Amino acid sequence: MDVPGLQTVAAAPYLFRPFLMLMFLGIVAGLVGVIINLRCLEFNAEAMVHSVFPGIVAGAVYGGLDMIIPGAAVCAVFIVIALTAVGRRSTKVSESGTAVVLTSFFSAGIVLSLYKGDRSGQLEALMFGRLLEVTPERFVESVVVCLIALTIITVSWKEQIFTAFDRDGARAAGISGFAVDLMVNGAIAAVVVSSASAVGVLLVIGYLVVPGATARLLVDRVSLMIPVAIAVGVIGGYAGMIIMTLDTPHPVSPQASVALSVIALFFLALPVRWLRTRFSSGRATDAGGTTTPSTTIPVGGAA
Repeated sequence: MDVPGLQTVAAAPYLFRPFLMLMFLGIVAGLVGVIINLRCLEFNAEAMVHSVFPGIVAGAVYGGLDMIIPGAAVCAVFIVIALTAVGRRSTKVSESGTAVVLTSFFSAGIVLSLYKGDRSGQLEALMFGRLLEVTPERFVESVVVCLIALTIITVSWKEQIFTAFDRDGARAAGISGFAVDLMVNGAIAAVVVSSASAVGVLLVIGYLVVPGATARLLVDRVSLMIPVAIAVGVIGGYAGMIIMTLDTPHPVSPQASVALSVIALFFLALPVRWLRTRFSSGRATDAGGTTTPSTTIPVGGAA
């Protein structure tokens, strides 16, 4: 492929498939990540990442590597229902219930892995993925699940935003809090499942949380957060692939290079945020010495 900048990642199928998958993941995770940030659902995302592990283990043990995504998908259905149910309680009960779900499912995955023989050596592969071993079948499965996540979050976008800023108002307007929570948890689960065999369940949390958080640092409007978050996910994936192919004294983990690239963009955004804050404060002072209302998006929470 002669497209500038893509010669390296398109040099071989084992590089190009992961690259395309990361592009899909960056777009979808960026969009879902904005809702996660606005609704303060980072702990839910973390719980989903760990809880889907027994489905991954079961798929790998009983059906081989090509059954990882289907196994994770089946497990994710139960996790979505459990997290949505506990999320309907008070904040303290909800957080405790989420922690219980996380610990229970993840522990079950560890037990299952060891029960079917000493597979401790494979735990790393199951938890951190194998980006360069994405087969055509798994690539198609991942893209399909990504599209499911994209559809869910797009269909419920207005309700998600309304709920993020005013949950009581959304309820008064006739929006079902249960349905909205179920859909956002389903979208999070779909992102986790789609990346289970490639990026790994533990590193995908970076894709779910960091793009939205980075966008929150750089812009104040939700309409601008969307393209910024997507750009962070896509650029991070591309940069990680390029870093992985560099000639280094020691091998570089493809999954780690991608995750660290996304995180690096977050840290690059910190000084930009500081400069924006200083500039806004100085402009407000020059305008009359009074403090202007903050334009930062208020944080919404799912009570």
